[in-house]
Amino acid sequence: MDTEIDSNFKLDEELAIQQQIAPITASDVADLLDSKIVIAGANISDVAFMETMLKISGFSDITGVHDGEGVLANLRQGIRDDICDVDLIVLDNNLSDMTAHDLRLIMDQFSEWRLIPIIALTKESQWDAAQLLTDLGHGVTSLHYRPLTAESFPPAVTTALAVKKERDLVSQRQMQLEDELATLKVMEARLQFSVTHDDLTGLSNRRRLEQALELSLTQTLNFNTSSALFYIDLDSFKVLNDAEGHEAGDTLLVQVADSLRSYFSTDDTLVRIGSDEYAVLVDNIDEHSAMDHAEGLRSLFDGYHFEFNEHYYHLSVSIGVKIIEGKNESSSGEVLSQANQACFTAKKRGRNRVHLFSLDDKEMHVLRHSVKWAPRIRAALKQENFLLELQPIYALASNSITHYECLIRMRGSDDTLYYPDDFIPVAEAMGLIHQIDLWVVNKAFDLMSQMPSDISISINLSGNIFLDRNLFPLVEKKLAQTGIEPNRIVFEITETSAISNFEQTKEMVERLRSLGCRFALDDFGAGFNSYSYLKHFPVDILKIDGGFITNLINDPVDQLLVKSMIDIAHSLGKTTVAEFVENQSTMDLLKSYGVDFVQGYLIGKPQVYLPNP
Repeated sequence: MDTEIDSNFKLDEELAIQQQIAPITASDVADLLDSKIVIAGANISDVAFMETMLKISGFSDITGVHDGEGVLANLRQGIRDDICDVDLIVLDNNLSDMTAHDLRLIMDQFSEWRLIPIIALTKESQWDAAQLLTDLGHGVTSLHYRPLTAESFPPAVTTALAVKKERDLVSQRQMQLEDELATLKVMEARLQFSVTHDDLTGLSNRRRLEQALELSLTQTLNFNTSSALFYIDLDSFKVLNDAEGHEAGDTLLVQVADSLRSYFSTDDTLVRIGSDEYAVLVDNIDEHSAMDHAEGLRSLFDGYHFEFNEHYYHLSVSIGVKIIEGKNESSSGEVLSQANQACFTAKKRGRNRVHLFSLDDKEMHVLRHSVKWAPRIRAALKQENFLLELQPIYALASNSITHYECLIRMRGSDDTLYYPDDFIPVAEAMGLIHQIDLWVVNKAFDLMSQMPSDISISINLSGNIFLDRNLFPLVEKKLAQTGIEPNRIVFEITETSAISNFEQTKEMVERLRSLGCRFALDDFGAGFNSYSYLKHFPVDILKIDGGFITNLINDPVDQLLVKSMIDIAHSLGKTTVAEFVENQSTMDLLKSYGVDFVQGYLIGKPQVYLPNP
């Protein structure tokens, strides 16, 4: 029992200590004594008497005046940088031209004077409750009754000054809180804006377009109207981007967005789909007007020239047009897909043109591509005309290259080197992608057997390969043949591929991980459900989408989002890789965020691996 009492006593003692107000220090007293005081009274001798009492008590900055105008003059002259240096006004009620009530009304109109306390000196020396309530109701800080004595007047002044100091501290803290709140509101607004808008151009993004399309579908279905979706792709944008770099590409993309704003109405939905693709949804427009509108837009860009570093580039666009008539459409995704197909057809028919979607376009597209690319792909598979280039991945912790990413290329009959964008879409459409994926896995293992044992390789695979029952036996066989440590193998899968057949893909991923292989989720953050799938998808590494990295050094929103991705990944026990790192400042910023690996032209370009002799 005694122990419990002692414990409670100590607890009460600690609480009492915590609740104590910090004692006034010598510097606090000095600050109060240096305060600027204005004493106003009609009687010269009374003012002089009060000045003398305060000076004897240690106050040094005292000004006496004898009318209301003198008080106001001191207040006006005391303002510096929106702050008044007057700390207290002592106002005798014998002034004929100003009362404490009058002065308070004037001071309350100005923020510089509003916190300055007033001590009102009464004419009567006896207690008058009614007078006290009246004066306090008029905003007087305190009342002081005659006779004035050295024992009562200086302490009253000191108390009033202490109140003024406390008011100033509270006001400063309130201003700080308001500034912090304003900053938070700006950040919240930017984040909310980024949910439905493209960070680079400020146009709406695909999510906003899908919402607008759903509304248009409802409108056309119920009110017998029609709308048009324009799908716009910049011709040969990759040439500019590769030749001049991402800065030039971004500059052009912003200029294109501004041109679209000028050409279309504010009621139209302007969207950047991604990379160099845009879309515009126009409601209440018929087919004839839509085609005229699209042709006018094509002509506008056909006369456009882009200059960068004294180099000139001619700009043209391919435009696909999809007329939306509610009775014929099933979903916003179908409308967007058909507009994209129309644009692709326009590009394939020579670029710099407008094409209206029709149901025949898909078959024609497949036929043309089959004739051109399918034989090449089959020949490349048979004649071993595919090759792998390796791009280094740099580990910041060890300051060394610990990984390489495998990137497939195809060599044509004339030794032209083709990149994945040239042949992978056709391979997917023609059912040849599985053979390419299995070739990549087989070749990557062979390459690793020639590399140092501390180097890992990331292997890019299509989403559908994880549904192929031949993948697991092949990996198991190659591990046994080469003796490679399984944790040196990292399979990369994009978020889009992962979610297209989520359950089946997840099952295969788990089986491969059971062998000891690792997985990376590529282009993380590009999709709308990135965090949701991250929670459930068994991956070891997150590769942050390059769209967040290219302008990271200049974009506060990208910085906030990238830091968030890194923090969340680490909290889930996953490592992070940042792609598209092209300069040292971006790398330094990513390092400060705690990213584990970086990849990009700053570290090295993809190239064929040549083992040391």
